[in-house]
Amino acid sequence: MLEQNFQNSRTQDGAAAARSVPAERRAAPRSPVIKSAKLVVGGRISQSVFNCLVLDESANGAMVDLGSAFTLPEEMVLHMNSGPSYNARRRWAAGSKMGLEFVGEELVSAATAARMAEIGRTMRAMGLPVALEELREHRYFGHAELRRVAEEAEAAYLRLERLLAG
Repeated sequence: MLEQNFQNSRTQDGAAAARSVPAERRAAPRSPVIKSAKLVVGGRISQSVFNCLVLDESANGAMVDLGSAFTLPEEMVLHMNSGPSYNARRRWAAGSKMGLEFVGEELVSAATAARMAEIGRTMRAMGLPVALEELREHRYFGHAELRRVAEEAEAAYLRLERLLAG
């Protein structure tokens, strides 16, 4: 009897704990990561840059840790080191951590756009396989759509090659 009462109280406590967990409100699942990044706030004249760590990310946003508590504006740009950049909106802040929602598509810097154009010229001059190799070396510039399209192009190229070979 005592054991049954203990089991019942554990079940009730577990149900109460489950009810107290806040509902997941993210539109896309998040993945834990540790990436170096920078938050850029302000315009070209009065711009501030804050180093941070990305602790988790999803297709729609990221949680960053600034290491110290800062009061930042609602809108900013998140530059992932060796990866994409995004316009972002602060959704919440607690201590040194902040939740960001990505606004719009990935941003492409002028330097990245120039390098991508150079790879495009390489593709026209030397063919798709050489250009794909260069894209891989640059990890597709951290650009998800570029990676997806390049992988589709490579698969189509390989199918065409097999068909032509007989």
